[in-house]
Amino acid sequence: MKLKIGIALSVIVLVCCIISFALPWYQIEKKETKILDKVVVQYSWKKFSCQTDGEDKLTLNYDDDEIDSNSIATKLCVASALVNPLSVDNISKILNSSLSFLVIASALALGTALLQLILLLSPKLCRSCVWKLLCIGCSIATIVMLFISFFTFLGAPKAFYDDTEVLSANLLGACEERWCDKIIGDDDYFKWLPGGGWWSTLCGCFTALVAGIFTLASHR
Repeated sequence: MKLKIGIALSVIVLVCCIISFALPWYQIEKKETKILDKVVVQYSWKKFSCQTDGEDKLTLNYDDDEIDSNSIATKLCVASALVNPLSVDNISKILNSSLSFLVIASALALGTALLQLILLLSPKLCRSCVWKLLCIGCSIATIVMLFISFFTFLGAPKAFYDDTEVLSANLLGACEERWCDKIIGDDDYFKWLPGGGWWSTLCGCFTALVAGIFTLASHR
């Protein structure tokens, strides 16, 4: 029974990894004022998006050389949010590093689930403790990779600062006490915090830990 619970939890870890791939990892929200609508900026693995309340979401790849010269709406959106996608070298490196560890963690989580399934379906074949040790080893490695992916992104404030510093004093002033200083916060004008992908990775960390404990406690 404990092994079955461990398998179910390993599946949840895989789901957490999939969610982490799918959802944005950071969000900056410019709050609505009497003059300006709310603007939401999101950072994903390869894309930067900006959306003004009531309008379509505008998306740019990090490797775009420049904002489309015909897209006035895009320029207005990023200007209103006081961010600029033209300088994202450092934040994209942080995202790519987190992505690399997440990919490794996903592969290890899949391997853990398959080994658990083998232990469940072939108890006679797997009487040797080697199989169980392999399973526990994969589970520990999954936890480590997910935690590294999670904690790597804590370098985002410095990355935002380094990217913004090369642009203008106006933009640097807007972010210096906000997302260029701490990863999560809220004030009268802005709200900034990690996105669902980051939190899903943390959820996967602890779920993988519990899955490993149940596997270790099983009698297979």
